[in-house]
Amino acid sequence: MDAGSSAETKMPPPSSQPISVARAESLQPDKGIADSVLSEQPPPPEPVSMDPLHIYTQRELDEVFRDMAPCFEGRESEQNWLARDKNTTKLRRITKGNAPHEFHAAFVVGIKSLLDGIIKVSASLRTTMSTNGCQLVQELAKTLGSSIDPWVEILLQTFIKMCAATKNIAAQNGNITVEAIFSNASYTHRIMQHISFASQDKNVQPRTFSSNWVKALIRKHKSQIEHSGLDTLEKILKKGLTDANPKVREAYRSTYWTFALVWPQKAGA
Repeated sequence: MDAGSSAETKMPPPSSQPISVARAESLQPDKGIADSVLSEQPPPPEPVSMDPLHIYTQRELDEVFRDMAPCFEGRESEQNWLARDKNTTKLRRITKGNAPHEFHAAFVVGIKSLLDGIIKVSASLRTTMSTNGCQLVQELAKTLGSSIDPWVEILLQTFIKMCAATKNIAAQNGNITVEAIFSNASYTHRIMQHISFASQDKNVQPRTFSSNWVKALIRKHKSQIEHSGLDTLEKILKKGLTDANPKVREAYRSTYWTFALVWPQKAGA
């Protein structure tokens, strides 16, 4: 368990009172939305596919990680950025291959050793390289699942901050990466707290994006939320539905109906 999780405060028990939301016509879903919100598809796959890179021995994998390490050290520069980008692409190909499964422990250790560098690539001002790094983190989350749990705290701090970027592509990359983490890491109180903080951010973008993160949590972790976190989730919804920004309110209307399908009694007025 990560340090953030061990320092959690105990969440209050789920509220027995139904969520209080306006029952105005503006909250009514479009025709058929109630049947579809829980089955919404993730963003389409990237248009350029990459061939998986097969690794034959653990020794070969260890050498790959060791050879990559120097280019990820220190700050990004004209001398190292190209090597960082190429190695990030190579890591994506390895992630798509056999190594995460056949040499799981060694792969996780190797990724952990390069994690700071991967985060630096993702936060780069070079848009193409940053996107490459974000896509690597998304693929690691989907491939490793709960094995990324020890890294969740540092990853969320990085990519939720990215969601407030003025450059739209960077903000969208941050949003998609955060959703991938929420959809694949284990549920903890800290994850719900991160969404709660984002839903109150002074920047409109994280507040808007948080509506989709709530939906991702409900789809993947509804039983855990019901056991511990439903009260916080209701507060997030109330805040979103009454947000000062119309874009945020609109985003949370869809989230409300996802919530209503799972907990109809709490969603009722």
